[in-house]
Amino acid sequence: MSKLIEVFLGNLWTQRFTFARMGLDLQPYNNGKKGKVLRSPMLYGIMFLATGFELCTVCAFMVQHRNQIVLCSEALMHGLQMISSLLKMAIFLAKSHDLVALIQLIETPFTDEDLGVSEWRAQSRRGQLMAAIYFMMCAGTSVSFLLVPVALTMLKYHSTGEFAPVSSFRVLLPYDVSQPHIYAMDCCLMVFVLAFFCCSTTGVDTLYGWCALGLSSQYHRLGKQLMWIQEHSDPTRYDLGLSGLFAEHARLLRLVRNFNITFMEIAFVEVVVICVLYCSVICQYIMPHTDQNFAFLGFFSMVVTTQLCIYLFGAEQVRLEAEGFSRKLYEVIPWQKLSPQHRRLLLFPLQRAQHETVLGAYFFVLGRPLLVWIFRTAGSFTTLLNALYAKYETS
Repeated sequence: MSKLIEVFLGNLWTQRFTFARMGLDLQPYNNGKKGKVLRSPMLYGIMFLATGFELCTVCAFMVQHRNQIVLCSEALMHGLQMISSLLKMAIFLAKSHDLVALIQLIETPFTDEDLGVSEWRAQSRRGQLMAAIYFMMCAGTSVSFLLVPVALTMLKYHSTGEFAPVSSFRVLLPYDVSQPHIYAMDCCLMVFVLAFFCCSTTGVDTLYGWCALGLSSQYHRLGKQLMWIQEHSDPTRYDLGLSGLFAEHARLLRLVRNFNITFMEIAFVEVVVICVLYCSVICQYIMPHTDQNFAFLGFFSMVVTTQLCIYLFGAEQVRLEAEGFSRKLYEVIPWQKLSPQHRRLLLFPLQRAQHETVLGAYFFVLGRPLLVWIFRTAGSFTTLLNALYAKYETS
């Protein structure tokens, strides 16, 4: 059992597993040459088209019931998650080789025994534990979405002899699911849709969290390297032994820039969608509803909250580690004892290290302030919908 747990907590195991379920491979490099990230185009295409088809049914339902706030907010919750999954996977596939190269660059300093390797392994293990828990949340959301309605349908059929299909959400389908064989085919279609949601959400979000964890660990490693240099360096050297450290810091700054460029579109989609998604989730709790799948709603609420924390707290951790390194760089080096020549030599690296390191998403800077803004915006949208519901649907 312990060996099985070790495998589950292995480096990027959850991400590789979920991407493999969609026909993708996170190891497309063979002997330094680019390979195919998309290993099974048919499987990926079926999942993508099935999700797109369900999104169309949700949009048709919203158009038909555009004057009913409760029904529209319920359909909007499902539609937004489908849009998020489709967009994130399309962006991931377009930038897949850059993402795989980014993974290798983040792992590079920790491949050999060096300062910070043991801590990186411990943090990676905690990150994979969080990824496994997040995967179970997404799996619970998918399973409860499908199995609870099927169980209720079978229970009703067993007790009354009448076949009346129950659904987790109301959509407008181009076919009649009141027939058992059509209902079975619809359930099979939903298997692909829910698998796509579970795997895409888990894979992309936890990969972002893993990369943010790697960046913060590299900043922490630089801080340890600085302390070691301060204790063992030769003060007679013209660079005080810091030239290698500054070269590593410059490499890390380029890595942060590559990370921002690679994940910017995915993070932007996440921030824009999740703001309205939070509003839709809250509406399911405070507005009247019927035949609601509370197991699905509970799991989905946990997924949305964790999703938000992965992006914003991950970016916040990178910012804090970078800030800690710049502060340590100023405190550890004995500037007051240096000659004017040494001070001029180290002035530019010191000034650059003091610049704030942030992870962005076009118009947004990821971090705690954005978390507060999303909560406030979702609360404002919810208050507005509540007022509209009270004015037009209860009067």
